[in-house]
Amino acid sequence: MRALKAILVIMGLFIAAGFIFIGYEVYNRMTDPERRAEPGAPPPPPPGGIAETALGLPEGATIETVVPSGSRVVFNVRLPGGQGDRLYVLDPRNGAVTATVTTGPAGGTSPEYARPTAPRQ
Repeated sequence: MRALKAILVIMGLFIAAGFIFIGYEVYNRMTDPERRAEPGAPPPPPPGGIAETALGLPEGATIETVVPSGSRVVFNVRLPGGQGDRLYVLDPRNGAVTATVTTGPAGGTSPEYARPTAPRQ
């Protein structure tokens, strides 16, 4: 019974030491001005200004949806004339577009791409 009490006290001390260590690390990470949120993160915009990003959208394009995704923002742009949609992945910390995906007819707008082909025998 005495050994069980000793083990319980030792485990309690380990738990308390773990909480103290976690609190110390959180404090250090919050107060370190040189630490970045993630490795390779782009620098933030200058104080008092927000970076402006030109997308070069064609006339008549509309933004359909805006969805936060982790540390990025994904938005869907409907292109005019049935050309398809374009997805932009934006980094809100610096306003940079990190990826662009365009949907639409594969390989072009010719109807021959849409026709199914017969299997070869």
